[in-house]
Amino acid sequence: MIYTGKYSLQAVARLALTLLLLCSFIPATFAQSTVLRGRITDSEGAAISGASVTLRNLSTGLERVVLADANGEFTFKGINDGRYRLTASAEGFTAVTKDVDAATNDALSLALEPAAIAERLTVTSGSRQEELRESLNTRVDVIGKNRIRDTGYESVSEVLRELPGVVTRRGSETAGVAGEQVQGLDSRQVLVLLDGQPILGARGIKSGNINLDRQSTARLDRVEVVKGASSALYGSDALGGVINLITREPVAPFEFGLTASGGDYGVLDTRAEFGMARVKLSSFFSIERHKNNGFDLTPTTFDTTGAGFHRYDTLVKVKYQLTQAFALSALANSYWNTAKGRSVGELGPQISTTDDQSQNYGLTGDWQLNSRLTLQARGYFARYDEETVGNLAPPRNTPLAPGNLYERFGKLDATLGVLLGNGNFLQVGGEWTTDRYRGTNRLRDDGGHKADTGVFWAQDKLSFANRATVTVGLRYDHHSIFGDAVSPKAGINFRVNDSLRLRASYGRGFRAPDLGQLYFRFLNPTNFYQVIGNPNLEPEHANSYQVGGEYTARSRRARFGVNFFRNDVEDLINTVNLGFITSPQQLAAIIAREGIDPLFNPQLNRLLFFYKNLADVTTKGVELDGDVSLPKGVGVGGAYTYLDAQDNTAKLELTGRHRHQGNVRLSWENLAAGIRANVRGTFYGDFIATRQVVQGQSVDVVGKQFALWDLYVAKRLYKGLEVFGAVDNFGDSKDPNTDVLLPPTPPATMPTPAPIYRPDVGRTVRIGIRFNWSQGR
Repeated sequence: MIYTGKYSLQAVARLALTLLLLCSFIPATFAQSTVLRGRITDSEGAAISGASVTLRNLSTGLERVVLADANGEFTFKGINDGRYRLTASAEGFTAVTKDVDAATNDALSLALEPAAIAERLTVTSGSRQEELRESLNTRVDVIGKNRIRDTGYESVSEVLRELPGVVTRRGSETAGVAGEQVQGLDSRQVLVLLDGQPILGARGIKSGNINLDRQSTARLDRVEVVKGASSALYGSDALGGVINLITREPVAPFEFGLTASGGDYGVLDTRAEFGMARVKLSSFFSIERHKNNGFDLTPTTFDTTGAGFHRYDTLVKVKYQLTQAFALSALANSYWNTAKGRSVGELGPQISTTDDQSQNYGLTGDWQLNSRLTLQARGYFARYDEETVGNLAPPRNTPLAPGNLYERFGKLDATLGVLLGNGNFLQVGGEWTTDRYRGTNRLRDDGGHKADTGVFWAQDKLSFANRATVTVGLRYDHHSIFGDAVSPKAGINFRVNDSLRLRASYGRGFRAPDLGQLYFRFLNPTNFYQVIGNPNLEPEHANSYQVGGEYTARSRRARFGVNFFRNDVEDLINTVNLGFITSPQQLAAIIAREGIDPLFNPQLNRLLFFYKNLADVTTKGVELDGDVSLPKGVGVGGAYTYLDAQDNTAKLELTGRHRHQGNVRLSWENLAAGIRANVRGTFYGDFIATRQVVQGQSVDVVGKQFALWDLYVAKRLYKGLEVFGAVDNFGDSKDPNTDVLLPPTPPATMPTPAPIYRPDVGRTVRIGIRFNWSQGR
């Protein structure tokens, strides 16, 4: 099976490769090169480890970014004659800019002053290399570690709610798997990464989602969200964008931290961290425990809305600079989660316990082959295990049939970066991945299923006249089930002046059906339904367009951004309800009509859901966001997203989407008193909660608009010791159906709870204490 989209594979490949070759062989200026060195410090002369240093060629506009080492020192190699603009920035500091001549042999020194301003943020997800966010040619939203800290949130799902164009559901850790939307596209189409490597979570079997409520914020330096089709860099599953969780790097010779907080519903979050940054060796260790007793919004029934859980998280990162030209890095990350809840199944009330765990291991080698040539090679292995056991509720206590699921994922890749002249940077890379599933009551075949993918990709960035930077790229995937796919991309960033940047980008994406959609066979023991996979599915593919810009005041005390987007997705895969199966004749007719493989063995007396290429979808709209720093430590920020999401096949609006969504944030910081406080509100417009077809007509149930308001306050007690508190949803917003009972439907004689479409538990309070100590900082 070959995927080509609307264009022939050969035509697209020839065009994209021609563009890359033309870009790559632009004559380079092989002038005498030199090295530019310097050191970044704070106002008291202490080194700022991890500071971002940008060098822009004032003749071509090509920008290069490096990070300062443990001593605050940085080095740019392969610098040709000419004038350059050097900019140093770090979170919590005012950016400093200095024009330099490449001929200078003196070590440069830049001192940063602390300030509450719109910061320069360095990102890696937009182009797989370090770049300033304002210099990118595609939309990338970022939440840094200070902003993460001052939400008080413990999960990535909660943090993402405050980004434009991103929707997550509060309370989904206890109410079910957390899903997210990026510009109206579901989590199936969004690739979730940890330091650039895929996070496992049984995609396609666990509702297609990666549970971001089980991804802790404590270990993170920032969260980056790439908008639009990103298959040219990241392949399948990045059709709608990328969420990249970037873990922390140590910034001091020794650093240590302890945090503990607790609140309503038995919430208890504790963690300990240790880091060290030396000239050759750096490392970071983190261990956490999270607990929640769960909650029930329908107390008149046996089942619970949200299962209680406890989870352990660990992270280990080590980097060693073996030689001046070669560094080796290793990462190990894992969580162990146990959830326990009540439900009503086919045999009556039951209590179930689900244990799931995931481990990820990565090894990276970075070579500086010469002043203009770099090579990175990575190996990665990840595993995900889930086991479910249950018993009928007392007094019966009868054990139920267990279920399990196991996923194994391996990946090898390499990237070569070449600096050509003063205005051209070329990257080429190759990858190989393997993904394997097996499980009981989860897949068609007991032996499991697998898919392998081989990849070649290339990207070229060219800068012209210190104004425009153009990026073109291409990725070729060979999938063991679906054959070949080509994903091109192109983008431009135009610098009007030092304050205003404009950008536009196009990307073509694809997503091969995951192993769950192909071979899923799940008989739900609690809700009388079954889900059947479809080995005849075609890949989804999309065209994505992003046009926008960003204005940053010269003082960097104000920043405003706008982004217009359109995503056209073809052959979208979704589940179809084929009805409640009551007889062998009815089942045989459905199998023949839909082409269901008999090996899936559908059962009688259950609803039957079946995966199909169902629709062509368009999501389009605009994102607005901004931040302003006012006098006396006051900051104001916010975002608004307008979304038009349509099913072009059915001529209907997509369900579960908010046409209007946004947030506002008011913060205040008093450094002398050691106080930080903020109030944050997130609002959502009306949405279609459910859709049913009655007598051939679509009938929608509309969920009403709502707003969630949160408060956070922190007070420094002594040096690195502070207390903090948070009131989440202090307006006590809940689903209107909470505590509503519907009249009984015969033959039932008791009223039943009304359906709840958003599992918001209402107002909650948390308090905590935090201690951080760093040597020399």
